[in-house]
Order: sequence, then C-alpha cells, then structure tokens
Amino acid sequence: MIGRAGFSSKCWRVLRWAGLAAAAPALWACTSRTLEAPNITPTATLTTNFTQKINNQIDILFMIDNSSSMTEMQTKLYDQLPVFMNKLTSLPSKPSLHVAVVSSDMGAPGDSTTSIMCTQAGDQGQFQSMPRGNCAATTLTAGATFISDADNMPNYTDPIATVFQCIALLGDKGCGFEHQLASVDRALGGDGQQPSTNANFLRQDAYLGIVILTNEDDCSATPPTTIYSLNSPGQQNIANPDGPIANYRCNGGPRGAHLCQDPANGNAMIVPPLTPPSDAKLTGTTPTLDLANCVDNESGSSALTSVSQFVSDVKKLKSLPDDQILVAAITAPASPYTVAWLPASAGQNTQPGERWPQVEHSCGAAGGDNVNPKATMNPTDGSFGDPGVRISQFVNAFPNSVLASICDASYASSMTAIATKLGQLITPPCITGKIQQANGLPMCSVVEHLQDSQGVKKDIALQNCASPGANPAQCWSLTAGAMGCTNGSSLTVTDTVNANPQSENSSVDCSICLPVPAGSTPQAGC
Repeated sequence: MIGRAGFSSKCWRVLRWAGLAAAAPALWACTSRTLEAPNITPTATLTTNFTQKINNQIDILFMIDNSSSMTEMQTKLYDQLPVFMNKLTSLPSKPSLHVAVVSSDMGAPGDSTTSIMCTQAGDQGQFQSMPRGNCAATTLTAGATFISDADNMPNYTDPIATVFQCIALLGDKGCGFEHQLASVDRALGGDGQQPSTNANFLRQDAYLGIVILTNEDDCSATPPTTIYSLNSPGQQNIANPDGPIANYRCNGGPRGAHLCQDPANGNAMIVPPLTPPSDAKLTGTTPTLDLANCVDNESGSSALTSVSQFVSDVKKLKSLPDDQILVAAITAPASPYTVAWLPASAGQNTQPGERWPQVEHSCGAAGGDNVNPKATMNPTDGSFGDPGVRISQFVNAFPNSVLASICDASYASSMTAIATKLGQLITPPCITGKIQQANGLPMCSVVEHLQDSQGVKKDIALQNCASPGANPAQCWSLTAGAMGCTNGSSLTVTDTVNANPQSENSSVDCSICLPVPAGSTPQAGC
C-alpha cells in the first residue's frame, strides 16, 4: 500500500468540495464521468453534480512588459519573486510547478516605413530563458526554456527563486506598442501558433496561472494592420488619419480600442477622440476630457483584437476554465481616465499650436510627467501607469483573478496574494453540511478513478475505513478539522499500490441532512 499525506512519500489525497447552499439539502457528487447514483435513501435530498480534477500541478506564465518605461517596475517585481516562490513552495500541498516568462514584444507588424524602435516580429510569445541582469547562468538544464520541478526532478540546480529572478528581468528594449494579451495567447498556443520552443509547458490536467506585469494597456492587433504605421511619409502629426504614432492609437482615434462614457455629454458612449470635442474643458491652457467606465471597443471600429477573443482562446485551453485558470495582473487601474491635448513634440510638418492627444496616467509618481490629478500617487519611486482598460477586462473575465496596482511602493502584498490564490486551487475546501448517518457511519459512496504506473485506468469502489471488513489499503475516511478545515470535515482516500498521484480523482455522493421546521421529526440518522 502507498498512503499519501499531502504529497510526501506517505501521501493522502484530499478531495475538494463545493460549499453547501444555505438552508438547502445537497447530494454531493465529484465526477469525472457520468456515474449511477449510489444506493442511499435519505428522507429528502437535492442532487448536485460537482466535477473537480484533483492534482498538485500548476503551470504559471509570467508576462513581463519590457518596453522602455518599465525599469522601476521590473526591479520591484524582481525583489518580490522570492516572496512569491517561497509562498508557493511552502504550501501544505507542495505544487508541481512549471514556470515560464514571456515579454510584451510581438513587434509592430504594421510598421514598414518608420523608425519605431522595435523589430517587425518581436519575441512572438517565445519563452525567455536566458540569464539577465547580473545573473551569469540560469543553471537550467541545457535546452530548457522554462522552470520545472515536476516529478521531483528539477531541471535547475540553483534555488528555484534564484533561477526565476535570473530569467525574469527582461529589460526595457521591447516594442512600445505592447502586445501583452497576444503574447500570452501565442505563448500558450491559444491562437494555434504556439512556438515550438514552448512545447510541453502546458500539462493537460494542470491548473494554469497567468500573471501580467505592465504599466500600459494592451495594444494587440492581428496582422496585417497599419495601426502602427506612418500611413503617409512625413505625416507624423494630427493630420495623419490615425493621429501621430504614439500610444494614443491604442486608446482612441478612428480605430481606437477604448469605448467610454462621456459624463459631460449625457454619458454618451464614445471612442476617445483625436481632437478636443466641444465639451472638453481647459485645465490651465490644456484641453482635457474626463471619461468614465471605459471598456474594450467591440463595436467593429477598433483596429485591435478584441479582449473577448483572447478570453475565449485562453479558456479553451482547459476543460473547466473557471475552476482551472487563475489570471492576475499588476497594472494601472482602469480609471480615472482623462485625455489631455498637449503641445506637439517630435512631429513632422506640424502646424503652429498643434496639440496631440494622450491619456494621462491613472496612477503615478507625484509630480511626474502626464499625471492625472485624480490619480493615486506614489511619491517613493518613478512608477506610473496608464489606464489598463483591456488588461482589467481580461483579468475580470476569469472567476479566479487578482488585480493589483503597478504603482504600489512594493509588490510584496500583490505577489503574496497571487501565490495564495494559486495555492487555493490545490487546497481542499471543507464539507460544512451535516452528513446523514447509517449504523454510525456517514452515508457516502466513493468511487476512485486512477491509473497505475503502466497507464492502465481503473475505477475502484471504496468502503469507509471504519466499515467492518474494509480493506485498509483502499478506503476513505472523513476527518473533522483536517487540512485547515476548522468548521467542517475533509475526505481522505487511501490509495493503491503504484497509483499515479497526478492522475487521480474521485466520484463522491453523500446524503446531507435537511433543516426541519420546529416540532418536525428529523431525518433518520440526522
């Protein structure tokens, strides 16, 4: 017999449970396939099917913005990577990890005539695994493109936090038209074009974590496009159909990706304009326009790939995406959102008094350039961020999510929160309802689905370990207060010899006692 406790050599596998609805009966089921209902006849029950794959695998992808404004923010992330990794590796159920890093640079495929400081192709979502900064060697196995400690066989020799730091400091030479979401999509193969160097990162049954660090909003467009192009030689000015080549093209203008309410115009939904509208106000001598409740522009006029497309691509990677995927971002808040028309700079053929639009920072260093007076300030460093409308919308599309501010003085709390949330994916919840009893034992039926070391799949009906004649090598038990379950019980299953702990899950049906009105007779066994 091989017993399992956590994921040590003598292990127990702990089954996840969904919470019971208040004042409602429930017949619990955790199935990976359709099973016949167990032969239990309580007075009244409500059948609820709950499917959950139980394993300790987590694949984590970090998307790190490597554009020119990210130096301070990358340094703050670098400082907290050991905090993140130490939190993960010290969980009660130690995870089996794959960790990879990608940049935001997918090139500027619409630029063929200008001198935008990035290549045509960029990194194309390829994992970044070379040593950076002061790190001389990653200690990764030759040819490895991501960190792995799967099957207790790490592909590195330095401490995992040190290896992570070595590959994560990507620098600031990436394209200024950031493709954060396209890079994630490409890296994971959601768009069907995963780089061959990223193969074997995603494990079929593993949980997936995506962590984004960026101070600007996503500007991902599907080639071919001219949104990043000059469009007409010598026309780096407001007369260009898309406006000057700058970040504002990703926000507003004729093909802008943001759709916002204009409070000064009856909350009409508009794309941030190229020129000041009639309801713009003067802040000093600068025309400004305050907008609110901005979302991704899916009206058909946007040049960028819709956020919903990226959400769909990523969710298709998992059979139960709402349970198996966590998405987090350390980014700038989506509001406040103010457009300011500032004097033209570095333009060609500009006219006297010409002004160019740009979105002011939604958080930033006090006294820094282009900071919205309404923004959250951080006077301790040079961190700043522009409204992360599309990034926030992407994150919020996943039930398991974390949003944190890029302008925080430290990312310690953010990284701890993300690691904690990832850990919750493999931490068993509690059974908080009262289970009906028969002959002093809980009325539950447990079927274990597993495959042995030879890959042979088996379904085994298990007995309660306390049942007369139960096989102690193959049985289950309920334990009150175990695994942090202070107000309920958790289920443990004793496994069979040669079971693969990363292949197992169980189907469980229990009869839960119903609340009864005062003066009524409780169910038998309740």
